[in-house]
Amino acid sequence: MTCQDAADLIGPYEDDDLPEATRRRLETHLLACRDCAWDAQTLRITRERLRGDMPDVVASDAFRARTLARLYQDNPHAAEHASQTADPAQYQLPITI
Repeated sequence: MTCQDAADLIGPYEDDDLPEATRRRLETHLLACRDCAWDAQTLRITRERLRGDMPDVVASDAFRARTLARLYQDNPHAAEHASQTADPAQYQLPITI
């Protein structure tokens, strides 16, 4: 098995979506190839962190106001439909125009 073949199989391997024979061939390659083993381990760690308990991130009212102002600055056509008065409630999620 080449490193390119292994690279194509690491994702399905981590998802446990490989036939047993292919899985064994990939595992043999991973035991012999430090670079591919590193890629597999990095993918595993990344997926674990992404699936882990992450706290919800809530943007502040000031951030939402700056973002909306920049959106209107960069997209004048969107600003035409926006309220011209600043109302803190307009920056609460979900933002509707």
